[in-house]
Amino acid sequence: MSEPMYTSGYQPGQSNPIATPDQLALEQLAVKLARRPEVRRARENARAMLLADVEATTPDGAAGLDRALDQWVMGQIAATINADPSRPRLFWSVDNTPRSWFGQVFPGAAVAIDNPDNVNRVAPLDGAWSYRLEGRFGHPPTAQMSIQITLADNGQLRWGDAIGTLVNRDIVTDEQGRFTVTLDTSPANGRANHIQLRKGPLQMAIRDSHGDWGQQATAYTLHVVGGPELLPPPSEDALVDEVASGMEDFVKFWLGFKNNFWDYPDPNQTIGPFKRVREGGWGTQAGGRFAIADDQALVITTESGGSEYTGFQVSDPWTISPTPIHRTTSRNINQAKANPDGSYTYVVSHVDPGVANWIDTDGLREGWFMLRWQNLGQNAEVETLVRDTRLVTLDTLPSVLPDGCPKVTLDERREEIQRRMALHRRRTAG
Repeated sequence: MSEPMYTSGYQPGQSNPIATPDQLALEQLAVKLARRPEVRRARENARAMLLADVEATTPDGAAGLDRALDQWVMGQIAATINADPSRPRLFWSVDNTPRSWFGQVFPGAAVAIDNPDNVNRVAPLDGAWSYRLEGRFGHPPTAQMSIQITLADNGQLRWGDAIGTLVNRDIVTDEQGRFTVTLDTSPANGRANHIQLRKGPLQMAIRDSHGDWGQQATAYTLHVVGGPELLPPPSEDALVDEVASGMEDFVKFWLGFKNNFWDYPDPNQTIGPFKRVREGGWGTQAGGRFAIADDQALVITTESGGSEYTGFQVSDPWTISPTPIHRTTSRNINQAKANPDGSYTYVVSHVDPGVANWIDTDGLREGWFMLRWQNLGQNAEVETLVRDTRLVTLDTLPSVLPDGCPKVTLDERREEIQRRMALHRRRTAG
């Protein structure tokens, strides 16, 4: 096997599969660029667009405006500094939770209803080059891992249709959970673990979905194994110019996404479920907007469909999710308790109703909610995954809950929060 032209990712002996040398270096560079005067000026120009949006006129929208803008700014920077397909670096960036690890702080970078159950790593590719992705599933492995190649829009986190997708069910491994995926323009012709590329800008998105926060993300090493010479690396000043000149367009895109997502539905109804066909069919989703008064609750009952992963998340009106560590603003399949008949009832409300599957709004009176199912059971019927959605008053909540709906005490809720904190810390542990 010939020597790779370029290698990025996990290094033997590394203590954390995500905290690669490239990951930490890209985070440092992103924070540095965000402080540059040119980028700060561009941020203020983009802020005017958010102020002109209808969400800025609502209490929750006004309160979350700058947090959303900062996440989008960092999201654009993260995409810009990692856009060289001859030197692709796997970068964990689609996550809004601030992290302090390995002697540095990263504020998070997100775009739209990011999922705290996911570790999303992205890298730019181009079919002019050939790549080899070496992986090793975690101990224990995540509920679903997917590798998705999409048409890219200049690497700006605006992905088009998928041209190739592999999930953990498809991947052939050895007894230790190790595998190799080849990526080039040749067809698979029956080969396992191969994705055919096209020439031109592409984006590789690798998603580890934790059905349990105790699961460990997959470790990856990405090699460039053939193609033309490596491109000359851009200077820091060139990157700053690219970030500043592209920020207005980037923010405008994600504002448009928010305003057109599911046709911006009326609140307190569930849209879907839909299979994610354009994205390679790796999952199913449903959701919508919520608008809940102090004395109200949104009650949603679902089926798991035999999924290895399910998730429920809420976000603010800008589609930026609350920090999930200290509040139950999200739930995966391990964090949810089933009703006696196997269904799941979630209650979205501002105060704890004593129901096991409480989704805490973090004080948001309006926002978005998202339901996800991945690695569905073979006989699952997508159209039946959501049984019922209704807005009720808290005083009538007991009468609409299914018989035997699981409940928790305050002590049990406190223990749940402590468990969330402890398990989430593992993701960024040394």
